[in-house]
Amino acid sequence: MVAYIFFWVFVFVIPWENVVVFSGLGTISKLVGIAAFGVTAARVLLTTKVRRLDSFHWIGFAYLCWVLLSASWAVNTSCSPVFGCPVRNVIDQYLQFFVMLWVLWEVTPTRSRLINLLQAYVLGGYVAASITVYNYAIGASLKHAYGRYAAEGFDPNDLGMVLGLGLPMAWYLGSIATNGVQRWLNRGYFLVGTVAILLTGSRGALLASIVALSVIPWTLTQVRRGVRVAAVVIMFGAAVLAAKFVPEELFKRLSTTTSEISEGTMNDRLQIWKAGIEAVPARPLQGYGPGGWQMALTHELGFKGPHNTYLAILVDEGMIGLLLFLMLFVIIYNRMRLIPNIFERRVGLTILWTFIVAITPLAWDTRKAGWLILGLLISYAEVLRPLRQTAPAPAPVGLRPVVRPRRPVPFIRRPL
Repeated sequence: MVAYIFFWVFVFVIPWENVVVFSGLGTISKLVGIAAFGVTAARVLLTTKVRRLDSFHWIGFAYLCWVLLSASWAVNTSCSPVFGCPVRNVIDQYLQFFVMLWVLWEVTPTRSRLINLLQAYVLGGYVAASITVYNYAIGASLKHAYGRYAAEGFDPNDLGMVLGLGLPMAWYLGSIATNGVQRWLNRGYFLVGTVAILLTGSRGALLASIVALSVIPWTLTQVRRGVRVAAVVIMFGAAVLAAKFVPEELFKRLSTTTSEISEGTMNDRLQIWKAGIEAVPARPLQGYGPGGWQMALTHELGFKGPHNTYLAILVDEGMIGLLLFLMLFVIIYNRMRLIPNIFERRVGLTILWTFIVAITPLAWDTRKAGWLILGLLISYAEVLRPLRQTAPAPAPVGLRPVVRPRRPVPFIRRPL
């Protein structure tokens, strides 16, 4: 129970982890995560009980091993005061991610615990969204992106994706909650979260949020009439708040999303993606190793990130690494299809599709929030799937079946 409480706090701080950073120690989520791992490891050692891992975790472990192996042929082995040691940093991050997936799996064996973790993520999204709205209220826009707003320490695109992923979770929690306060607390996230996403001015987050909001019409026939009425009221309220608080220049920026995709360069991302694809044939299978993107493409692009998770993995870890990463999505998708409840199945699939869209314009291969979402999805599919029916044990070979003696029929004396 103590380990679960620590991990609940860990999930809660993930959406706003960059706001609180301790010098020499790292973000607040790192400290809470270390505590959660320590308590979980102590419990396992004392009870000698470990939850059986899913095939998802074994594929994830294979991906981790491949990253460790790729360090042996990494091209970016230099260290600098600014970027540190890329190979060591990436390996440390992936080790933390795998430990996080294991702790999450250990502490969420039941449906109620999973629901509470989803609630923790939504509450954390509230904090990040509230800070973003507050920065807009005081006029503290980002220096590198004037006119756009985000919580301290966050890139607006990253923050927009983090907030967008909480929308289907809030819809699910608000629909199943029996407590009125919890029900309206989650519905209120659509108001605060939507305004904050628009304030980031992120066109990628806008697309991901549209996918996330599709959960409402897709599941509207599976909820009560009161929930349908509340959905209409909330969406109308979100539109009114957005029109009142979001600056006009941000709406103009967001309105160019379609033209940027069809005719533009997606803020120079197409040039970056083209250069990344051209670097693949030199090392198609093994890639350039951890942190290889910077070394392979710096001479062409300068210090620009890949802006695409799949391409980042393809360049660094090659086709083998990308295949292992995509297998995680296949496993989650197949498990989601087995959830018997239509409403819960569609909610889970919506979170999955939102995540797939969210990491397309961003390099989330080494982002804690991305791997947390994957861990929550596999736990969601596991605790909501139907119970496995075990077949009766076969009779031992070579033994005669036991025949129960027939009960004697009582003797009844007939009258003379």
